[in-house]
Amino acid sequence: MCIATANIPTEMPAQLTQAEAKSRRDAASTVIHTWEKLHETLSKMSDTAWIFRGVSSPDHYPIPSIGREMLYGRYKLAQEKRLFEEFKHRAVSLVRGAEFDDWNWLAYAQHIGVPTRLLDWTTSPLVAAFFALQANAETDRAIFCVKYSRFIYEVDRAGQSPFDCKTEGRFTPPLVFDRIRAQRGLFTTHPDPTKIFYRNGMRVIRIPNALVQKFRKQLFKYGVDFWHIYPDPEGLGQQLRWNYRERIGLGQIFTDKFRLRNRGER
Repeated sequence: MCIATANIPTEMPAQLTQAEAKSRRDAASTVIHTWEKLHETLSKMSDTAWIFRGVSSPDHYPIPSIGREMLYGRYKLAQEKRLFEEFKHRAVSLVRGAEFDDWNWLAYAQHIGVPTRLLDWTTSPLVAAFFALQANAETDRAIFCVKYSRFIYEVDRAGQSPFDCKTEGRFTPPLVFDRIRAQRGLFTTHPDPTKIFYRNGMRVIRIPNALVQKFRKQLFKYGVDFWHIYPDPEGLGQQLRWNYRERIGLGQIFTDKFRLRNRGER
């Protein structure tokens, strides 16, 4: 059994129905109408004990990907373990010079998109805002915020398999992964991955869809963009595609005034 490194509550939260999760989410939600209001709301979380998770819709509840039965069908532990073993068998050639235990392998699997029992979080609210705003979707966006020092304890990984851990907890992955390091990432682990994750005191920041484009530009101004989040060739490509599409950050040649002055050029 996996024991956390701090006192664990004697009673874990009961599994929420979708209706209960929606009710609590709505009660905990703050709708943001300006960039200044977003900054004000985040400033009220005055210490460093908060973690954040940005999603492209308020209806994307915090459920680990392996447990999303509407997407993958009925969850079975044996199938999760089999998928994990297959991942390790294939991925060993991708990571050289690093000695991984199963926790680190699981972090790597989550990192590259394999369905796991982990949820991604970040200690940076601006990084969470980037992930909330990244997708092109006609929905409001949401940032889940939880005070981890009070409600999510660090798991003791020594000699323990993540599949033996019976309590929800958090852990920080190895910083050999550039993206995780850039994203200030950490994970929570969930023994029942079909369960909607909720903690008392959780807050939800809701960003109306009408503000998505404006907020993306604000994040770019603060240096939180594709190449910051994904510091690799793929991230650079994504960044320049966004710059070109939005006509931002590529010089005056893309301004309306310049185009009008030089409209005779081909």
